[in-house]
Amino acid sequence: MQEILSKKELGERIKSLRIEKAYAQAYVAKLLNLSRSNYSQIELGNQYPTFNTLCVISNYYNKSYNWLLHGEEEITTTVQAEAKEVPALLEDLEASLKSFSKCLKELENELHNIKQKMNIIYN
Repeated sequence: MQEILSKKELGERIKSLRIEKAYAQAYVAKLLNLSRSNYSQIELGNQYPTFNTLCVISNYYNKSYNWLLHGEEEITTTVQAEAKEVPALLEDLEASLKSFSKCLKELENELHNIKQKMNIIYN
């Protein structure tokens, strides 16, 4: 069970991301559509960010919510989960291509038959 989220620890993680990129608070606040003062209160741990603010931070710094909220990465990241789906997607694509190829062949034969009938009629 994860412990209760500390505003101070969350603020420190968010601040560490900003400092790592050497961004000013004003720059990040503008990105988040917040006042610099409001953003400062989040970094100081005096208030929680909204869900929308967390979403923008997560996407902007390419960090998971789990890392932002608890300081640890999820065991199965999105990339790992998607990588497991690739073989199944490739099999589906291959089956679709084979089916498409078969349909094209049938259409080609049908077109050939129509052309033959047209030649018979007009000759």
